[in-house]
Amino acid sequence: MPIRYWPLLTLLLLAASCSSTKNAVKQKDAVTVDLDTIEITASRDNPYRASATKYFDLVHTKLQVSFNYAKQYLYGKAIITLRPHFYPQSELVLDAKQFDIHEVSVINADSSHTTLTYTYDSLQLKIKLDRSYNRNEQLKLFIDYTAKPEERKVGGSAAISEDKGLYFINPLGTDSTKPIQIWTQGETESNSCWFPTIDKPDQKTTDEIYITHLKKYVSLSNGVLVSTTDNGDSTVTDYWRMGLPHAPYLFMMAIGDFDIIKSQWRDVPVNYYVEHKYAPYAQQIFGNTPQMIEFFSQKLGFDFPWPKYSQVIVRDYVSGAMENTTATLHGEFLNRDSRELLDETYEDVISHELFHQWFGDLVTCESWSNIPLNESFATYGEYLWNEYKYGKEYADYKQFDNYQKFMQEAEGKNVNLIRFHYNDREDMFDRHSYEKGGLILNYLRSVVGEEAFFKSLALYLKTNQFKPVEVHQLRLAFEEVTGRDMNWFFNQWFLDSGYPELDIHYSYDADSVYVSMTQKQNTGRGLIYTLPMKVAIHHGNTVSTYPIELSKKSQIFSFKSQGIPDLIDADADRVVLCSKTENKSIANYIFQYKNSSLFVQRYEALTALVDSQRVSPEAKATVITAMHDPFFDLREFAIQTFQFLKEDSAKILADLASLALHDSNSHVRTAAIQRLSKAGKASDYTQLFETAVGDSSYMVAGAALKALVTADSKRAMDFAKEFENQKNTEVAAAVADVYSKEGDSSYQNYFKKKLNSSTGITKYYLFYYYANFLTRMDKPEVLAGIEDIVSEAQTDDSHFILGAGKGSLKRIAKNFEDKKKKTESDLAKEKEPSAKLDLQETINNYDSIVTTANSALDRLNKKN
Repeated sequence: MPIRYWPLLTLLLLAASCSSTKNAVKQKDAVTVDLDTIEITASRDNPYRASATKYFDLVHTKLQVSFNYAKQYLYGKAIITLRPHFYPQSELVLDAKQFDIHEVSVINADSSHTTLTYTYDSLQLKIKLDRSYNRNEQLKLFIDYTAKPEERKVGGSAAISEDKGLYFINPLGTDSTKPIQIWTQGETESNSCWFPTIDKPDQKTTDEIYITHLKKYVSLSNGVLVSTTDNGDSTVTDYWRMGLPHAPYLFMMAIGDFDIIKSQWRDVPVNYYVEHKYAPYAQQIFGNTPQMIEFFSQKLGFDFPWPKYSQVIVRDYVSGAMENTTATLHGEFLNRDSRELLDETYEDVISHELFHQWFGDLVTCESWSNIPLNESFATYGEYLWNEYKYGKEYADYKQFDNYQKFMQEAEGKNVNLIRFHYNDREDMFDRHSYEKGGLILNYLRSVVGEEAFFKSLALYLKTNQFKPVEVHQLRLAFEEVTGRDMNWFFNQWFLDSGYPELDIHYSYDADSVYVSMTQKQNTGRGLIYTLPMKVAIHHGNTVSTYPIELSKKSQIFSFKSQGIPDLIDADADRVVLCSKTENKSIANYIFQYKNSSLFVQRYEALTALVDSQRVSPEAKATVITAMHDPFFDLREFAIQTFQFLKEDSAKILADLASLALHDSNSHVRTAAIQRLSKAGKASDYTQLFETAVGDSSYMVAGAALKALVTADSKRAMDFAKEFENQKNTEVAAAVADVYSKEGDSSYQNYFKKKLNSSTGITKYYLFYYYANFLTRMDKPEVLAGIEDIVSEAQTDDSHFILGAGKGSLKRIAKNFEDKKKKTESDLAKEKEPSAKLDLQETINNYDSIVTTANSALDRLNKKN
């Protein structure tokens, strides 16, 4: 899910380096993706995952649900209409996880019920029907049940941390920091934790849901709200109807005390469900949604297909966001005020989930092996929106971030994009299905051309609407539109693993330019790719571009040329998913940076020049010039990577100071402040840091407060005390960082209170900084702090927070284990008896802390 969604979180996780805690970054909708590089190959030893056999087809699902908050139960009545898929059937198997079953019956034509016999193993309900049914007959089943999600043994993945389907948040209202909410999460096969169904992605059904809830709350579900009935007590019943078929995993409910902010696209309602506190900001958070719907409808040649589109933000969500049909559910990271939106809008999440309404909801992967048909497209939807709204440079910047994330995963994991061999279906939610797939779609767009690409998508959607699909349906759509066999492209990119590694050598003589290219597959499997691309030859302002196709292990391409070229550049459009080595000179890279229009070309050039700063004054001068690049990310990159030399430091420091206060982008201002805090005398910039603490951006303010510690710790403490009650994550983290470095035990009460009053990502950060604080404390404070961590991690509903608690305990244990080893080494060298006794006592204290931290970790592990 991620393109700088939680940048600070990424750093904290990487810094924690806890061996058994996965390092994870928030992705869009399945949005959290594992950063651990675990070696995985496309081994055929992994079991073959066949598509689910269709004995029955779901036709319609009618549910009546109500809730017991104290027990965290759902009381349900389901009427399920089905028909045999092809062969006559006398037995039916439904997914129904952790239910009490009260009645199973068939509804007869006269509305009477005939009780059916069944067996139930807590996961599946096997029903013996009253007779054999053929494919021309429908049957209606009635099931009365109680769903008990809290009694289910949970699983999950890096993308979706729990799979119990139905979640009660703060059900008894005992946590003053959280509202009372109920919400669901169905992907992959978890909706069968709250209603009986055939919980497979190749099923499609219409539905009706009657939700009985307290009057003070509102509900959201799929389709349209037909009516609300007052029950004459403290409850109402909302009747939601979805008249178009969709997959069971896309069913949803959300119940809570939400404000509903109403908008529309054409005649379609577009609504935003937010907590009251964030109602004034809902239009800023979601306001581009109608424009997105119009853009995607026009671009795809297929209008938004559903009767409404709503989005809701909930607490303690187990993923990033989820594209439930007509009703997307977002995690609380989208709860942002105007000032927070200056730093991050998370608009990629919004566009990602919206694009799913076509790719995933309208046309759905037939099996989890084909999940890239959902997730790769949604990831590419982010690119399309960014390209349209903010320009190609910004879209390429975001996509290059996806490229880097995929390449990081590919260091230890290379699997087919569409893969039928995997250990667990949750394994499919990775950088391959998201980022790699999006990059491949961008390349496909280049290969077939703009018009053909979008006409093919329109045909694919029209042909397969309300149906499950495999990758071959996508290929056939492209073949029908283009008239070309596309197996070569789909075989090497969708049905094989890895990517090409290109070794490119440029040369020239008096009248010709030569491009020598050698390729190999990074996995060593020996695939020879067919790679259409362009070569650009630059002579000053004149650029000649030539199409080529690399289709052999080694090829040499020659082009007529006049004079010595300033730059020869293969894959000139930067569309080929590959790694490459090139024999470009420093002069070539300087020319490339100064004359290229594409973000990736300029970033590549800067990266090469950064490494050459010590040997080339020209390279260093170019990097320094890039501090004023028109594009913010290149400014930020240059600030972070240029090398200080005494002879030019005064001017550079002056430039940094100006950027820190006046640059238009908060990321650049933050980078400049961070660099100033580590360059020269930080105390020279005390006034600047104090000014920046009042910046309109929370990110900049937080960075300035941290920098102020190095310049004037007393002033930093003054500001920290002033900001103690600040709820914004960036500022709260900065305050915690200041206190964690102070080494004063009196601030322990701050951490304890702040942990207790914080939620979500802010609470996550506080665990990290509290652990740092405790590593500077004596044994009594550390032992008390360990109990604080256990208490907060155990009582919070969030799996995410539980993981943060574990990580902080591991950090404490490792720190004091290291201190213990060092002290043991000192003891071995010590000769003086009283000093030896003191050292031994210190070792005993450290050992006690390590034992206590590990014991506390065991307690948290048992909560899983």
